[in-house]
Amino acid sequence: MAGNTSSVLLSHFTQINPSVFVYKPPRSTTRTEEPTAKFSHPDIVLLLSWSGANIKHVAKYTPGYIDLYPMAQIVLVTSAFTDFVFGSSTSKKLQLEPVIQTLTTNPEARILVHLFSNGGSHKLWRIAKLYKGTQGRLLPMHALVLDSAPGKTTFERSIEAMAYELPQAWYLRLPALSLLYLFLSILWIVLTVTGRTSTVDRVWKELNDPDLISVKAIREYIYSRADRLVFWKDVENHADEAEAKGYQVRKETFENTGHVAHMRVEPERYWSEVAALWNRVQ
Repeated sequence: MAGNTSSVLLSHFTQINPSVFVYKPPRSTTRTEEPTAKFSHPDIVLLLSWSGANIKHVAKYTPGYIDLYPMAQIVLVTSAFTDFVFGSSTSKKLQLEPVIQTLTTNPEARILVHLFSNGGSHKLWRIAKLYKGTQGRLLPMHALVLDSAPGKTTFERSIEAMAYELPQAWYLRLPALSLLYLFLSILWIVLTVTGRTSTVDRVWKELNDPDLISVKAIREYIYSRADRLVFWKDVENHADEAEAKGYQVRKETFENTGHVAHMRVEPERYWSEVAALWNRVQ
């Protein structure tokens, strides 16, 4: 399905700030839906990338959405591991304000959120908190795709995940890995001694909070038992907890795909799941 559309290059997006990119469908695209088909097409697709993702890799998901929903606006938000531990609340708010502005331009917009890994989960958590704080209501999304997410914190997986952003040249990578081990070791000791919850674990918990994420948004968890960065059981436990709290949930389990690699390995199956999710929106 996704391969039928010519690749949407980054030039098709307008860069709002270093982390936010917006794609708007051509003006020639017109809405032809009947009034009875109220939810047949999302107005906005919010793509929230995994940490350290190359923007070109995340942009590969846009042809699939243009095939499915050619009239949808696509808002792409990138993520970095530094977002979890560095930066003031003011700077993080400024980074996401263009997203809030886009989402509030049309209060009746039909919104589909598609997040990847813990980086995307963290971004949704921040967007939801900022939206509620500025608008006085919950983020009005209709459907949520959770790809390889959310996971919980372990020292080993944190190292492996953060290593993706390090240089590949050995003479740069080795000292960078040493500093990474040192930094995470100190952070782990601080969390243990103070009894504080890591941001990753806090996000895992609060994405199932009906006071932050509306139970009206139906969910699709797409994950793999072969994922080395996010343990599949953490995803299943999150889905089960969500269902117990009243969220409408579907789980799609892949057996042999890597982290955020499901679409690349089985594109037809992947996009069929996304389309089926939106078709269930009431």
